Amino acid sequence: MRPLLPIALVLAAAVLPGCPSLGGSVSRELSSAQFADVPVPRGFALDDAEGRSFSYTEGGSGPSPVRLGRLEYIGRGTPDEILAWYAREMPRPMNGWDAGKAIEGGAPSMLFTRGDEKCLVSLREEGGALRLVVERNTGGAAR
Repeated sequence: MRPLLPIALVLAAAVLPGCPSLGGSVSRELSSAQFADVPVPRGFALDDAEGRSFSYTEGGSGPSPVRLGRLEYIGRGTPDEILAWYAREMPRPMNGWDAGKAIEGGAPSMLFTRGDEKCLVSLREEGGALRLVVERNTGGAAR
């Protein structure tokens, strides 16, 4: 029975760090709701293919929560239509972002701010579809 003890210890060490009651992190499925205050146009679907989208939150609603990430979506429309939609939707009270400003040079994009937070919305055509990239407090959004 002694040889089983090391195996049991290794298994416990691998499983216990993920237990929330022991201070570990909890893995969540990626969803567009992770940026609940950044709307997504109707007809756009989250691209959850590996390496496309991620999000990280720490600190909840405390004094200095950390929220960052990059969510990519695929849908249809023109860049002008989608950016005009964001210019209308982001400043609404339920979202609370500023009116945003267009970013010149490169892919069609707009930068929105709210306090210390930044959100970059950019678009690019891929085949017959439109790729929408929403970056929150990441390198791309820190312009």
